[in-house]
Amino acid sequence: MTITFTQYILTKIQHLKRDFRNLFFFGVTLFLLLPPAINIQAQTSDTLTIIRNDTIIQFVQPNTRETPLQGKTIEDILKNYSDRNIFSRKLHEWLVKSSIEDTKSERNTDYQENADYRGKSINHIDVRHIEPFGGSVEDTVSVADSWIARVGNKLRFETASGVILKTITFKEGQTISGTDITDSERLLRSFSFINDVRIIVWPNPGNPETVNISIYVQDRYPHAISLGLTDQNPSFTLINKNLFGRGFYLSHTLVTPTIDLSTWGFRETFGAENIFGEYLDFEIDYAHIENLEMVSGILKKDFVLPEIKYAGEISLNRSFINPKINEYPAIEWTPPLDYRRKNFYIGRSFLMNNPDSPVRSNIYILGRHLDIELFDAPPASPLFSGGKFYYGGLAFSRRAYYKNNLIYSFGRTEDVPHGMLAGLSYGYHEATDAARHFLALHYSSGRALIPSKGYLYLSGDIGSFFQKGDPEQGYLKLSGEYITPLINVGQSKMRSFMEIQYVTGLHRKQGDYLSIDENVKGLHRFEYRNTIRGSEKTVLKTEQVFFSPMEPLGFKFAFFTFFDMAFLRENDDQPLLSHTPYFSFGAGLRIRNDNLVFNTLQIRLSIMPRVPEGELPFSFRTSGESVKNFRDFVPAQPGSPVFY
Repeated sequence: MTITFTQYILTKIQHLKRDFRNLFFFGVTLFLLLPPAINIQAQTSDTLTIIRNDTIIQFVQPNTRETPLQGKTIEDILKNYSDRNIFSRKLHEWLVKSSIEDTKSERNTDYQENADYRGKSINHIDVRHIEPFGGSVEDTVSVADSWIARVGNKLRFETASGVILKTITFKEGQTISGTDITDSERLLRSFSFINDVRIIVWPNPGNPETVNISIYVQDRYPHAISLGLTDQNPSFTLINKNLFGRGFYLSHTLVTPTIDLSTWGFRETFGAENIFGEYLDFEIDYAHIENLEMVSGILKKDFVLPEIKYAGEISLNRSFINPKINEYPAIEWTPPLDYRRKNFYIGRSFLMNNPDSPVRSNIYILGRHLDIELFDAPPASPLFSGGKFYYGGLAFSRRAYYKNNLIYSFGRTEDVPHGMLAGLSYGYHEATDAARHFLALHYSSGRALIPSKGYLYLSGDIGSFFQKGDPEQGYLKLSGEYITPLINVGQSKMRSFMEIQYVTGLHRKQGDYLSIDENVKGLHRFEYRNTIRGSEKTVLKTEQVFFSPMEPLGFKFAFFTFFDMAFLRENDDQPLLSHTPYFSFGAGLRIRNDNLVFNTLQIRLSIMPRVPEGELPFSFRTSGESVKNFRDFVPAQPGSPVFY
């Protein structure tokens, strides 16, 4: 056999590193035999994985099988050694072409890890609960080390095993597929009362043709108290996200604008996630506040899995006082609206490929009926006349998920969607004055840039109503978002977010404006909708987040800086970019404990050089912020608003 000099050197290096690795494993084994007071931490999967099973510690050593170099191409050699050092990584990056399809197995590691068990029958499933304080799904033997944490763990109901078992996609006696583990983990992590999940497949010692499955579930602490502002009035909220461990949630809010009890208001919300094990969610909401008096109910099922055939929604809303309506989120009416809203939606999905594939494609057929009756519409506003809407849609989706962290959360596992979605919607609006048609197109795509270059999301929407063939209330919206990979900065980690958006109205009605306020995807802390508005806008937002290694009492800290810029066409006689831009920049701190159901506490200083006359050019605010969600590649209800 003849080998080259390069192959000879690489072989020697491989043997030396194997000897060093064996010595390292011996040292780690000796270390684990020392007294239990020594702290043991699991390493990342590219070095050594320690799987804890309460009393059993199993070592899993990746890439243990040596592969000969004979017959390998330079691409194969570089790929084998790309994880060894920075030089080989850069060679592999620049010399070897990669794509999202070629690296699916690298990002869907659970799919690959469970490959040996696919097709085997499930002998037994057990659920192992981890308390909110003290442990994690990666370290199940740790316990709370303070009396406060121990008491807190006791003052709650543990999530019932039945709630877990009715959510997962497999049962005892069935055969396990490659997507069962990843899908089930993702579904459980989507619950507001669960912090993290890890599912491990074990060989059954009594029968090698069957397997046992352990589901490690860490709850969030379900109780929370929140102090804040509701419509600029002081409010006090009590929350329980997991009543009796059954997945029901209850929220009480008391609004106290003055010391006069007659002016106080309240809001009650009750709901549940995945009732009956059918991925059905419901919520009942009642509010009696100065600027909001309404009662609403919703029962819905989404296409949370590609295998789900039917999804739908029934929602009813009776608002006696409400400044907003769902179909126009960027518009507030004065005086507040008095209306009744009924919405019925159904969708049918057809899976196009093997359900065992990590990347699955679907075709969707969608239908929706929306009925809005305005009882006290503003007489001078031609924006919305109510009536009956009939929508139909056709969509194609291709989606998969991979695990990551430190993106929107502070360390818990995040399921990042990648794929594409294309959709076509048609509608008919039956109003009292005239009938009109509706047509809209949507396309979005998201993917991880390989190798390790971050995540890119792009989307585009265009649509319009048509009355007697003439377009009205149309829109064009283009957006893109880029998330960088994590960068080590000392002991901290940094990630940057960049977002650009372009929106323009097409034959909009008088009074139907765009704004650059924060709550309609505008500039941070901008709230001047009534004085700064236009018909076309471009918004550029950047944010740099530094995740601190500090974790006092489980609270994690993220420092951030941001810089936003927006062009708004306020005068239709001038092009968009000829207008003077608006800016918002500043810094802040986010504090979060993923073991709690609290929103993220955010402290932020914003500086805005251009504001309306008489307003302050800066803002300092403390607020509670919910964790941002990824945009999944599942079609929304046809006729959903995008003009904001």
